[in-house]
Amino acid sequence: MARRARSHWFVFVVMTIGIVALAAALTAIGIGVAGSALAWRAWMHHAAPYFLIWRLLLYAVLGGVYLQLWRPRLRSMQAEQADGGAAAHARLVRIERLMVAAIAVVELSNLPDLIGWFHG
Repeated sequence: MARRARSHWFVFVVMTIGIVALAAALTAIGIGVAGSALAWRAWMHHAAPYFLIWRLLLYAVLGGVYLQLWRPRLRSMQAEQADGGAAAHARLVRIERLMVAAIAVVELSNLPDLIGWFHG
């Protein structure tokens, strides 16, 4: 069991490093294309509402895929458990709510940029 847990942590760390490296590379490319860090920041500010639309569409597609494909599979696996999946279902609902709350926090943290775009 300990070996399996270590492999999960290894995958998590490698994926996190990969995501950070990809973000840094995309930022460097963007700064190069824009000409300077200030021009890149101005472009990002100008594109803020379009990024919001993109993220909302992405959330809708991912939510739809989850509800149509993954949630029914999880529920069927839970139904096979000894207690009929009641405890697992409660955990699943709690995780779903936490994910919605995390997305809301992320989007609310972007709200000042969006408000600044409309005023500015």
